[in-house]
Amino acid sequence: MSDTSIDLQLLSGFALRGGERLVLTPGEWELLLALALHRRGIRSERLTELLWPHVAEAIAKNRLYVALHRIRRRLADDLLPARAHCYRLSESRAVVDLWVYTELWDAPELHACDELAARLESATNAAAGYEIPEWLAPTYRRLEEFRQAVITTLADRALRGGEIERSMHLARRALTFDECDERAWSILIRSHLVAHDRLGALHEYRTYSRAVMRELQAAPAYELAHLLGDAVAPHFHAERMG
Repeated sequence: MSDTSIDLQLLSGFALRGGERLVLTPGEWELLLALALHRRGIRSERLTELLWPHVAEAIAKNRLYVALHRIRRRLADDLLPARAHCYRLSESRAVVDLWVYTELWDAPELHACDELAARLESATNAAAGYEIPEWLAPTYRRLEEFRQAVITTLADRALRGGEIERSMHLARRALTFDECDERAWSILIRSHLVAHDRLGALHEYRTYSRAVMRELQAAPAYELAHLLGDAVAPHFHAERMG
């Protein structure tokens, strides 16, 4: 990235130019978020619908043009190229964190690594620190799901590689974000079994059972009960009947 390019860390809430942090208003951030989510471009009418849904059309258009003018003036004149009232972020002038993740999240098993997991956790934790616009919520949820998939993939790799302590640690990290993640619970229970800790596995299974019953009002997955065989058969049967 050149010194004149803009590094937009939209999920963390800041921008950098030449290593210097820039301060933008909430309205300017929302505009940049909307443009980032529509990488190929978005028409001005759609932008005003997203950003000012309850404002009169003329007022919303004026707010948009003012925000566009301010961003161009404060960041770069050519950051927001326009064509026939369709706006986008210039890919030659901006580096956007959301774009990095969207290029990876369809195949988490191919990209899973500790560095990516740490970046995703940092990004989602930062984004949770401010109010997410309603139209950003689906993207934020997908980002969370991607983070979860990366961490559980790392945990599964650790288990298959015989790194039992690491697989347990990663599985528990995944469960701090979603206590009903069946894949993470499976890895955690199997890690105990590989370590010949059947009592620990049974304890984790019962904790999992209580979590899914409390959060989902559902019985635990049969596959997890099957891992422990007769040790949980009465417990599993009672939950299924209850």
